[in-house]
Formats: sequence, C-alpha cells, structure tokens
Amino acid sequence: MIYGIGILRSMLVTLKHVFRKPITVEFPEKNRSVPIRARTNLLWFEERCTGCSTCAQACPDGCILVETSPREDGTLNIERYEIDFRICMYCGLCTEACPYQAIQSGGRYNDAVYTFEEMYRNKVSLAAESKQYLKETDGRYPNGQTQEEIEPDITTIPTARSRMKPAGQDGPIGPHHLPTKKNL
Repeated sequence: MIYGIGILRSMLVTLKHVFRKPITVEFPEKNRSVPIRARTNLLWFEERCTGCSTCAQACPDGCILVETSPREDGTLNIERYEIDFRICMYCGLCTEACPYQAIQSGGRYNDAVYTFEEMYRNKVSLAAESKQYLKETDGRYPNGQTQEEIEPDITTIPTARSRMKPAGQDGPIGPHHLPTKKNL
C-alpha cells in the first residue's frame, strides 16, 4: 500500500510538469540573458577606469596587470591593462574591489577558444569586447545600469567621475578631493 502512494505522488508531479511551458533555450539561435550577479567573463570598460589598480591588488591569482603613467593634470594615463584568463578563477574579487565599476563580470557565455594563448587579453581586445557588449545591450552595463548617450564618462552610478568636474577644469582633481556629505 505504501508503494502505491509513492508512485501516485510521482505521477502527479509528472502530470503537473507536462502542462507547463518548457524552459529550454535553443542555444545557437537564442542566447540566455546573463544574470547580474553571474561570475562569467570579465568586461573592462576603459571609459570608467582611472588606473587606480585596486582590481590588480585584489586579484588573488595576479592575473590583472595595470601599468600607468602620470599626466600633466594629475590623473593617470593607462598604458597597459591586461587580464590573463588562463589563470583567472573568476572569483569576482576584482569586480568588488573596483570603486568605479570599470571591471564587471557578466560577459558572454561562448568564451571558448582553440588555442591557449588567446585567453590572454590586452587593453585593445578588452576594450573592443566591452564596446561590443554595450552595442549588443543598447548601452546597458552588466550590473543593470545604463550608459548615457551624451557623455559616457559621467554616469548615474556614484563614482568619482560622476561627482566631479573633468580634469583640467577649475579646482583640484582626483578622487581624494571628492565632496563629502557635509559639503553637498
């Protein structure tokens, strides 16, 4: 008698799922949207990066290389920005450490390559991939924020660039000169 109840319950579960809409996605034709908190491929947005290298310092594998040089106005010029995905463990610590949200996880799923050396990406290839991502998502970053059409450096996300004038204009520059809550 007990076996009959178990079989009846399993048949009811099966019948319940028979009449539901299937959740299968036809992969080559359609791509699933990547969730905001997914730890997939890393995207680096050059227009948001200040060269502070906190992402490289937070990386436990040491797969991020940032080389900067000072400009005349006191900001940093990013000479090299490279990510070695051969040793990256996709932990997301670099995305949490970046105060400007210049590096975000949530890129494409089809990141497979045929040769191992293609997983080392430099500044040019990272910037091209992030621009392609913004083009495909109509200017929406992986974290859900949108990109303004007028000036992509000034965003709605609270960063140093959104709260201060661009470099070279009147006043001190740099994130250490940001107004505090008392001054606002």
